[in-house]
Amino acid sequence: MPDNERARAKEGKTDDNPPDQILLIDDDADFSRLIVRFLRKGGFEVTSVNSGDEGIRAATRLRPGLVICDLDMPGMNGYTVLGRLRQDPNLADTPVVFLTGNSKPEQVRAGMNLGADDYLTKPIKSEELLSAVRARLERARIGRLSQEQQVERALRMFSGVVHDLRDPLFAVLGYTNMLRQDTAPQQPQPEERDSRILNRMQQALARMQAIVEETLFLAKSRMQRLPFDPQSFDLRVLAEQVITDQAQGGRLQFECVEEECRMVGDPLRLRQALENLLANALKYSEGAVLITLSRWQESCRIEIQDKGIGIPEAERARVFDPFFRASNTGDKPGHGLGLPIVKTCVDLHGGAVSFASEVGQGTTFTVELPATSSRTVRASSVADHRSSTIAAEARATASPALEGQSKLTAIIVDDDPLVRDVLRDLLTRSGEIEVVGEAGSIAQARQWVLERAPRVVFLDINLPDGLGFELLEHLGAGTSAVFVTSAEEYAVSAFDTDAVDYLLKPVSAERLQKTLGRLRQRLGRDDGTTGTRLQLSDTFLVKTMSEKKLIKVREVRSLIAYGEYSWVYWDEGKGALLRKPLKQWETELPEDRFVRVHRNAIINLGFMERVEKLPEGRLQVHLRNSDKPVSVSLRLAPALNRKLKAFRP
Repeated sequence: MPDNERARAKEGKTDDNPPDQILLIDDDADFSRLIVRFLRKGGFEVTSVNSGDEGIRAATRLRPGLVICDLDMPGMNGYTVLGRLRQDPNLADTPVVFLTGNSKPEQVRAGMNLGADDYLTKPIKSEELLSAVRARLERARIGRLSQEQQVERALRMFSGVVHDLRDPLFAVLGYTNMLRQDTAPQQPQPEERDSRILNRMQQALARMQAIVEETLFLAKSRMQRLPFDPQSFDLRVLAEQVITDQAQGGRLQFECVEEECRMVGDPLRLRQALENLLANALKYSEGAVLITLSRWQESCRIEIQDKGIGIPEAERARVFDPFFRASNTGDKPGHGLGLPIVKTCVDLHGGAVSFASEVGQGTTFTVELPATSSRTVRASSVADHRSSTIAAEARATASPALEGQSKLTAIIVDDDPLVRDVLRDLLTRSGEIEVVGEAGSIAQARQWVLERAPRVVFLDINLPDGLGFELLEHLGAGTSAVFVTSAEEYAVSAFDTDAVDYLLKPVSAERLQKTLGRLRQRLGRDDGTTGTRLQLSDTFLVKTMSEKKLIKVREVRSLIAYGEYSWVYWDEGKGALLRKPLKQWETELPEDRFVRVHRNAIINLGFMERVEKLPEGRLQVHLRNSDKPVSVSLRLAPALNRKLKAFRP
C-alpha cells in the first residue's frame, strides 16, 4: 500500500474502511520480514517490532485490531506480553495469536488459559496465516458489533425508563410547586384542593415506583441475579388463587378438566407472569377473558384468551421487547414492561410463551410449562419472601395502633438523611413509635443501641462501614429488627435472622402499619402474653375458584411457607394457598400436635410415619398421604425430638 494511502487510512479519510492494523512482535528479523510481506499482500496494514517491551508500547500507541506474537523471546516472552495486554482495559479484548516453533500441548494449553485466541506453529504457509488472521479479525468484528448492539439496546431501554418517568415526575413537581405557592386556579376550598393534589401526587409516585421496580426486575434477570426458588406445587391451585384475587366482576372465566397439574417451579415468578397476562387481557378488552389450564404431552398449558383490540401484524415481533407498546393501545396506561416480565418468568422455568392475535378480534397468549409427576418430586427450596410481599402489599390493610399501650422506642439506621427524615415522620405519625436516635453507620448505631436499648431498630442493609446484618449481634434480647432497604436480594437472609419484616423502599404508610402490627404481636408474646390457640376440633375456611370448604385443624397435614402466604395441605391430599404467614400459624396451632421443623414447614405429628436420617446428620420426615418428605433443619431438629417424646396420638 502506498505511504500516502496508508496515512489517509490512519486518519479515516479513505472512502472504504481502512485495512485492519496488525502488530507483529517477533525477535527473528528474517522471519518478521517474511510475515510482514505475507500480510501486506493480503491487504493488511502491519507494524513490526522485535521485543516484548516494544510490543507493549506499540500496542498502547496503535490500538491494533490483532496482535501476532512470538512465544519464545529474550526478556519478555509471549505469555508476559499477553498478560500485560489483558490487564490494559483498552487492549483487553484485542485478539492475540501466538506464533512459535514450539507446539508442545502443555504450552498450547498455557497460552489458551491466559486468553490467547489462536496458536500457530512455524514454519507457516501464507494461506494458513492469512486464513487464521481473517478468521480472528472477523470474530473480533462480530464481537464488537454485538457489544455495540447491546449498548444500543441498553440506551434504548434507559431512554424508555426516562421517558416514562418524565410525566409522573412532572406531575409531582408541578403539584409540589402549587402547594408551596399556595395558589391554584379556581380552587374550591384549600382542604379539598390539597387532598386532590396529594392524591394525584401519590398516583404519580406509584407509577414511578412501578416503572423502577419492573426495570430493576428485568435488569436483574439479564444479569442472572434474579432469585429463583423452585418447589413442588399444583398449578391449578395457583391459577385459581390469582383469578380469585383479581375478581373483576365475573369477567374472568376459568376452565380446567384436570384435577391437578403438578409441577416444580417458583410459584412467585409464575404468579407474576399470570398477573401480568391477566392485567393486559382485562385492560385491552371489554368482555369476558377465558383462562384455560390443561395438560398437553409433558407440559402444563395455560391459555388466556380475550376479545380485545388485538396486536397489529407489523408489530408482533416486538411484543416482548422492553418498553414497546403497540400503536393501537391509545391512551391506555402502561409502560411496556409487562410482557417482557412474563417472558422472563416463563424462560426461567424452561417453558415457552407464544400468542396469536387479530386486530379487532382479540389475542390468545399460550404458556407451556414442564409438568412433573408428584411421585418424582423431591426436595423443595426457600420461597422468595420479597416477591410474595409485592403481591400481598397491594391488598394489605393497615393494622391499627393498639389502644392503651405505651410507644415503642426505636432508632433509625440509614446513611441517607432524607430517608431517615421520611421514615421518622411516618413512624411518628403512626402514634406507636418514639424515635430516640438516628445513625448513618453501623458504628454510630452501636453507640445508640448501647445508650438507649431501643425496642426496635429500623435498619438499612448497605451502610458505609458494612452490611446492616453486622449490627444484629449488638442488639439486646429485647430488641427487634425491621429491615428497610432497596436491596431485595437479602430478603431470605434477613428472615433467617428472625427479623420482624423486610421493607423495600419506598415504604408506604399502609405497609408500615402492617409491620407495626407484627411488631406489637411479637413484643406482646415476648412480654409473656399469649394469644388464643386453635383446638383440634376448630375449623377454618378455605376458598378456591371451585369451592369454599371448612377444614378441621386436626385434618391439616402440613403447612409450607410461601412468603406472606402459606400452602395448607390436609388429609385428602389437597392443598390451598392462604394469606397467612407461617409465623402466625405457629402461634395459633395446638402446640402438642404441630411443630415447626424447618423455616419453611410446619407438620402435624399425627400424620408422621417415620423420620429418615440423611448424610451429614440431616433429617427428613415422611408424612401419611404424601409422596414428598419434609426436610428438618439442624436448628429445629431438637424441638422435633422433644415434641415426639411428649406426643400422645
